[in-house]
Amino acid sequence: MQSPVVVLNTSKQRESGRKAQMSNIAAGKTVADVVRTCLGPRAMLKMLLDPMGGITLTNDGFAILRECEVAHPAAKSMIELSRTQDDEVGDGTTSVIILAGELLAISAPFLERKIHPVVILRGFQKALDDAQTILRSIAVPVDTNDRDQMLGLIKSAIGTKFVSRWNDLMCNLALSAVQTVAFRTADIEAAAAKTGDDSKMDVDSASTAGTAVNASGAPPASPSAAAGSTDKHGAAPTAAAAAAANASAPTGTAASSVTGAGAGASASAAVPAKAAAVADDDKKSLAPEADVREVDIKRFVRIEKVPGGEIEESRVLDGVMINKDVVHPKMSRQIENPRIVLLDCPLEYKKGESQTNIEVTRESDWSRILEIEEEQIKYMCEKIAAVKPDIVITEKGVSDLAQHFLIKNNITALRRMRKTDNNRIARATGAKIVSSPDELKEKDVGTGCGLFSVEKIGDEYFSFFTKCANPKACTILLRGPGKDTLNEIDRNLQDAMCVARNVLFSPFLCPGGGATEMALSVQLAQRAKSSIDGVEQWPYAGVAEAMEVIPRTLIQNGGGNAIRTLTELRAKHAAGLSTWGVDGEKGVPADMTSYGVWEPLAVKLQTIKTAIDSASLLLRVDDIVSGTARKSE
Repeated sequence: MQSPVVVLNTSKQRESGRKAQMSNIAAGKTVADVVRTCLGPRAMLKMLLDPMGGITLTNDGFAILRECEVAHPAAKSMIELSRTQDDEVGDGTTSVIILAGELLAISAPFLERKIHPVVILRGFQKALDDAQTILRSIAVPVDTNDRDQMLGLIKSAIGTKFVSRWNDLMCNLALSAVQTVAFRTADIEAAAAKTGDDSKMDVDSASTAGTAVNASGAPPASPSAAAGSTDKHGAAPTAAAAAAANASAPTGTAASSVTGAGAGASASAAVPAKAAAVADDDKKSLAPEADVREVDIKRFVRIEKVPGGEIEESRVLDGVMINKDVVHPKMSRQIENPRIVLLDCPLEYKKGESQTNIEVTRESDWSRILEIEEEQIKYMCEKIAAVKPDIVITEKGVSDLAQHFLIKNNITALRRMRKTDNNRIARATGAKIVSSPDELKEKDVGTGCGLFSVEKIGDEYFSFFTKCANPKACTILLRGPGKDTLNEIDRNLQDAMCVARNVLFSPFLCPGGGATEMALSVQLAQRAKSSIDGVEQWPYAGVAEAMEVIPRTLIQNGGGNAIRTLTELRAKHAAGLSTWGVDGEKGVPADMTSYGVWEPLAVKLQTIKTAIDSASLLLRVDDIVSGTARKSE
């Protein structure tokens, strides 16, 4: 008898065939169960201890999974799925994990019945294509310039978070910040016309595009002021948003509410009418081709967390705040309408690249060497003083001698500024970062700042560049009782800003509270019976069944009766009432139009695409060969 040929190392762990698939499904379900209780307004918090002894308190799906250490490769893949969702749309990180886990769970019976994974995936793919069509048909357009509508949308996004008790404040912070950094095409063209083609490339590369904050481009001075004056802070609607609104308005009443900048009440009242009026074909063509903008939250919105004070003291600055003090006590700490120069070179004597030895034989030569150092610094300071700045900010050091010359010219200096902070100051004040004092010109000086001041908050000094004429960068100052609380508020604010940004990208909303998933479930189940043939009908209907996991989880977390409530919801959706979902507070059915919970279409599309793609990927795995040695028996 021929001896067996061993190709793979037998000492390594290996799972293949059905065992590998079931192992992946079990891992996916386990990860989903970890975050299942973190969905909805009645979500529970998780307390996580990191290896360094730090504590994370959160109900954000991605933040929880990021801290978990997992060994199984399929579980790691699920955690990456949450990261993708966070990077792409910033919201729905918990939903996507729960949905992917449920899709894996409903695949297990099909595999046991010897249905080939490729057939299951084909059914999944058909369901995904149809789900996207259904989503676009139930989405309704939103006027991104109507502050009340936008605030309501952000409120529903962070209603499930820790900060929901300060809902109005946080919504205002997030919306004001996003509208501040939003950049119109007209702004880019104006910048290009002002500084030539080179700066146009700079602006484009800075990923800056968006809607205007008001007619002049200026943001609200404060959240409270902004909340009370929707008209002033609503820009002219973009052509695409106006077209979407007009296409969907039945008799002109809805159109007027969408195109009018400040008609918050009439616009929200017109939502159900719009929902009924938008034709499927129109929606399909409008939703993906909405005026796409890039709003760079990561680079130009800085959240500065300062422990102490009350959360109500948090605010969005109409400018930038930096954790720096002036370099010399004699320098001015408050300047109105300052002229600002930004440098990324040191204001110090230039030292040689390599070590240099000088042999001095005469005392006069030694004096001359010291004089040359002094002259060099004096020359640099004179070049800076020539453009008459009030403030000089450099990313490198400022020597004592340079400080002396700057004080003589009544110039305030800040040193060792971070590159990211320097970029934000440049964006807010209109200054240009220069790499050498010799290259300084009048057009490089920033004059957009209204007030420079240094204030002490807690134990630290902060420099404020506020009252900027047209800041396209801002700082959110967060106050709160402790570091853990501030970190959680920071995470929630990031989600809120991402939601506002998503709606600027694609100004369409879907009903929240599990209504969208329930509508998908009912309509996919109907299509499975009528238009899908063969074995693929099972996995297709399985996707419809899996969609119910979101409303079911919301009911369970809200303490409701899952079976009874789901049956009621199915009946509502079968009758064509696609806006009925779950009241997450009580776990009972509610009409989302009157309940006021809406979510961006972009988030829903991304959630379903990511979940189905991830489940498909894991189902195609039929062999797991581990790099670690087999455990001893």
